Amino acid sequence: MRLGVTGALVLLWSCAAPEPFYDTVPLSWRFLVLTDAPALQLRQEPGGKLLRADAYAEANGKPLQDVPHTVALFRDGLYLIETTAVEVLDTSSYTSRARIELPAFPAGIAFPNATTAYLWHPHARLLSVVDLVERTYARTIQLEASPVWAVAGEGVLYVLDGAGSRLMVFDTRSLRVLDSLPLPPRPYVAALRSNGSELVVLSSGSGDDTLVLTPRAPRLSFVSLAPLRLLATVPVFPSAADSARVRTTGLVVTPDDFAYVGTSAGLLRVDIRNRGSVRLLQHWAVQQLSFAPARGELWIVTAESPPQLIIAAGTRAEELLSVPLPRGTLAVSPLP
Repeated sequence: MRLGVTGALVLLWSCAAPEPFYDTVPLSWRFLVLTDAPALQLRQEPGGKLLRADAYAEANGKPLQDVPHTVALFRDGLYLIETTAVEVLDTSSYTSRARIELPAFPAGIAFPNATTAYLWHPHARLLSVVDLVERTYARTIQLEASPVWAVAGEGVLYVLDGAGSRLMVFDTRSLRVLDSLPLPPRPYVAALRSNGSELVVLSSGSGDDTLVLTPRAPRLSFVSLAPLRLLATVPVFPSAADSARVRTTGLVVTPDDFAYVGTSAGLLRVDIRNRGSVRLLQHWAVQQLSFAPARGELWIVTAESPPQLIIAAGTRAEELLSVPLPRGTLAVSPLP
């Protein structure tokens, strides 16, 4: 285990407005680790404490029925996204409240309000609606698109159509697409800017797409939401040739107006304020990238074997903690 403290600035800026800094370093971290056993481990660091080897099995008297590929926290619910179902757990006891069968493989989940969840199914070209109050499947919505990601806004979902390379604005009241916008090829993940005025979209490069013969750099696009228009798009790497074999693995946007992009070649930071200024901060091979907003921390799972969990200060990606994770780790979720 490596435990560090934030020290001198490693990266100097020529334009020199001071960056915001989180000066509170927590004494400990509790988090969930989803493994391919399948198991839901509860861990605490520093100290490498395995608090519960399988919180799900201990709480429910049986193992998980399927291997979840994604875990999402929303209010008092923990949502495990499985092959053809979503299972809802209580966040304090880990007891199962409901297991909701779905019509196809779900790639992810979004929560536009307190009573409704949407899941997207890229291959089936569907959206699924789940009633969070009754914890039941509500309806299926067919799309003329391949939804690969969705971000919840006020009364709308911003849906990325991977095959059509566009952004769609889906009205959750009328259940129809209100508008759309062309994007660079293969958009696959997006995040809202902290003020809600823009959407930041990451499009994959040729390193993620084996069918592409010509090298293509991953691109980050900045989209104004009112009116809907493309403000700028920048390559994540200097050239397509530089990134021909680089895989992109995640995107987070912080309240300090920085976008962080996880790749197989390292962690990048992009200044949203000037829609550019790409910096390679760390050479970690990133498998999963997430953000803990209450603490201003980046949580990185590396692609090593066994994988490492790295917790870094969110403004400069300075390492606070690095610990090994079990082999077969699929996802890590920080707990509030």
